Amino acid sequence: MKPVRFSPILGLIVVLLLAAMTGYFFLRPGKLHGEIIQPPHPVPDFTLQSAKGPVSLEDFRGKVVVLYFGYTSCPDLCPITLATLRQATDALGKRGKDVQVAFISVDWKRDTPEIMEKYVNHFSPDFIGLSGSEAQINAVTQSFGVFYLLNLPDENGSYSVDHTASMMVLDRQGNLKVIWPYGIQPAEMTSDLKILLKDKSGGVP
Repeated sequence: MKPVRFSPILGLIVVLLLAAMTGYFFLRPGKLHGEIIQPPHPVPDFTLQSAKGPVSLEDFRGKVVVLYFGYTSCPDLCPITLATLRQATDALGKRGKDVQVAFISVDWKRDTPEIMEKYVNHFSPDFIGLSGSEAQINAVTQSFGVFYLLNLPDENGSYSVDHTASMMVLDRQGNLKVIWPYGIQPAEMTSDLKILLKDKSGGVP
């Protein structure tokens, strides 16, 4: 019987398949994922309500901030995204204290600050939930180019909300640095956060 010979190309294919199956990806070292904003875009400050009182974006200056817009009755996108963010921030270890995840509700009719706090605590006690009036939410979403729509209620008064599913990532200087799409992997998030935590210049890696 002739010995079986494996080609180098076949070996590479096997390695790539195993990496995909186990959830690991070959990341570009030193490169950000998602839509990179170049140059980083300064964003206006805003103030919304948390269960513990008013919170301004300026309060997080010096931290890397991840803003996600959604609502607590969301059946899929929001819980999946927040769970993914928890995985990504947990992987940072102690460095995670310099990252602030803020979940901003676009459902200004139903999501009170107390509801928001209870919801985000299911994912991480370090996440913060913010809500506001219709005017406040409209001002914040418009400044970030975020779309949302409260759909018409059904006969029971229940309604769904359409909203932008991407995440806005701000650097330590408060500049919009990168926009993550829905479906980005935890390892990619963690890689980006490590880069942004090291970068104190406000430049683009």
